[in-house]
Amino acid sequence: MDLKASPNFLNPGVLIKQRHSLTLNACAHCVFFCKVLLYTRQTEKAESTQSFAPTIKRASHSKCLHVGIIGAGQLGKQLARCLIDLSGLQAEDIRISTRRPETLRDFQELGVLCFYDNVGLSTWAHIIFVCCLPSQLPNVCMEIRNHVGEACIVYSLVSAVPLSRLNQLLGSRGVIRPEYRVVWTETSQEWDKNWTITAALRNASIVRSTSFGNPQGGIVRIVSRFIETTIYAALNMCTEQGLSHKQSLSALNAMIYSTRMRAETSHRSLLRTEDFVSREYAITLSENSPYPWFDLDCVQTKDTPFSQHLNCTPWLLERLAVLYLDSFGTFEQVTNANNLAVTSHGED
Repeated sequence: MDLKASPNFLNPGVLIKQRHSLTLNACAHCVFFCKVLLYTRQTEKAESTQSFAPTIKRASHSKCLHVGIIGAGQLGKQLARCLIDLSGLQAEDIRISTRRPETLRDFQELGVLCFYDNVGLSTWAHIIFVCCLPSQLPNVCMEIRNHVGEACIVYSLVSAVPLSRLNQLLGSRGVIRPEYRVVWTETSQEWDKNWTITAALRNASIVRSTSFGNPQGGIVRIVSRFIETTIYAALNMCTEQGLSHKQSLSALNAMIYSTRMRAETSHRSLLRTEDFVSREYAITLSENSPYPWFDLDCVQTKDTPFSQHLNCTPWLLERLAVLYLDSFGTFEQVTNANNLAVTSHGED
């Protein structure tokens, strides 16, 4: 997790707000990331869009997605709490590896397995969130390097360690490292510090402030290719389950477009095979061929067919932003608030 800060942010009070906002954004994006991958793992073999839940909100209580957290400092514990309360994962699908598992009694009582075994966690997890200190990262990577499966995603929330270095340390194509930037303006959205992060992420305006591509966002905004990385990671998850490229597309379209919206969406608007691979490669795929395994390092650092498609279709980015809000159950709150504002304005 990289944070590009302005040199003007030297006031201690400002730095505290910045840190709170960074933690809020990081937890929100991790919850959404897990929601998307949880959706794609609803069934072992999806035969049609009807095999998937009608909305991302209902893709929950599945034991198919194993999530591990390495490090249980403030960020690690905040993340664990958000995943338990907001992601749809069951507590027993989350495990935490920390040097002091005895300090996590509250999580253990909820059903989260807490221990100190980074290797054991790595062999079990589909996603590993690394929340350790930067000084501990090289040793952690050395421990787990040979035990992280090809399909496992390592999502680093460790600051000051670039993606290229992480790839060297882990030797994996499935490393994700989000990048954030401080943008402090008069309209920057703040949240009541008396709220927990979980409570804040039940507030529609706060969730909207963390959304990717939101020009009216909060103090901290994500600037890396987060949504592209999330979608390509979901495609890898589909491939790992044995889905063909057509089944994978069905899963994505079912997730992005609700049942009602699919009835209103033209066939041309749905995602196509060539939105994720080159047209030359797309025509080589047979009916039952899966997508190739996507290198998430390349997705984060280079233009891809999907990033180019997003640049040409702003309505799709808007729809993905709606999906983001909907994953927290806040889209209806935003819509109702906007309708109320329009009605009130009309009465003036």
